[in-house]
Amino acid sequence: MQRFLNQLIPFLLLGIAIVAFVLGIMLLAYLFLFGAIVGLILFVIAWIRQKFFPAKTVARTKKRTSGRIIDSDDWKKL
Repeated sequence: MQRFLNQLIPFLLLGIAIVAFVLGIMLLAYLFLFGAIVGLILFVIAWIRQKFFPAKTVARTKKRTSGRIIDSDDWKKL
């Protein structure tokens, strides 16, 4: 009986591992599916907002100044 159990245990563990792997793949597929559905819904909402309610942009004129630009604050007293 002990020999029979020693031969049976690796097959049981292999079967459990295969079932766990298949269930994991199925869970991952559902996560991808629901992620795609949520992404598509968000994309459609953003597209509708942009199509029917465009953002009002203000045209700004950029004034060019001549001179030197100092990017550092090292010259200021702390």
